[in-house]
Amino acid sequence: MNDKCPFKVGEKVIYKPSSRGHAYDDGERLKIGGQYKVKEIVQESYVVVEGYEDHPGGGIYWTEFEHLND
Repeated sequence: MNDKCPFKVGEKVIYKPSSRGHAYDDGERLKIGGQYKVKEIVQESYVVVEGYEDHPGGGIYWTEFEHLND
């Protein structure tokens, strides 16, 4: 996947992970279907949301989120 993240810092997104993505995440900090505010975009592909700034990989790949209005 080489697509750039379509989200912007400050935008609200919904966490809708793939099964692989959810298994990779610890599943305790982000709730499936939960709404989060984008704090940072890393390398144009990884989303860091408020409340989970210490993700060990530096962010979660943007495809694990959806726009709030989708």
